Amino acid sequence: MKTLILIGLLSFCSLVFADPSLPGNSIYQVGGTWQTESNQTIYLESIAGKPQVVALIFTGCSNACPIIVESMKRVERQIPSNMRNHIGFLLVSLTPDTDTSKSLKVFSEKKELNKNWKILRGNNELVRALSNALNGRYKLVKDGDVAHSNTVTLLNSRGQIQVQASGTLNGIQPIIDAIEKIHPNSEN
Repeated sequence: MKTLILIGLLSFCSLVFADPSLPGNSIYQVGGTWQTESNQTIYLESIAGKPQVVALIFTGCSNACPIIVESMKRVERQIPSNMRNHIGFLLVSLTPDTDTSKSLKVFSEKKELNKNWKILRGNNELVRALSNALNGRYKLVKDGDVAHSNTVTLLNSRGQIQVQASGTLNGIQPIIDAIEKIHPNSEN
């Protein structure tokens, strides 16, 4: 009985005192509380554990954002089928004041995004910090429009930038090539 108690205590201690730290160059260092399209509250670092294809968008965009999303869907279609559930796809709203969880959900359904995709909204400070961590730039302009980078980023499982590419249908190939080199059980 003492052995079982000791094993249980050691297991508990290893969970409580495990080093959860992420690399200093992990975008998950931005942290913060975010909302998903399903109105769930999550911490940014909770998506660590598998590579992520990430882009900054807003649902009211009629120019670059639809192309970015389509290029990310192309990535998903072109990666090996055995890899699809091992790669996450993350969209982050640049306009959290107008992109509510409900509008993100409608956007997700309209774009036919599957369970491998998440759309997040945070407060304006968190969005700016994440944009900076991703080397992204954006500026709010008139009538709710946003001028922004069209970059798509591949992160490894620890949130470190691996590849950045143009979010155009032709520019996305470096992301596809990098994903094809990832083994599903690796730390990439």
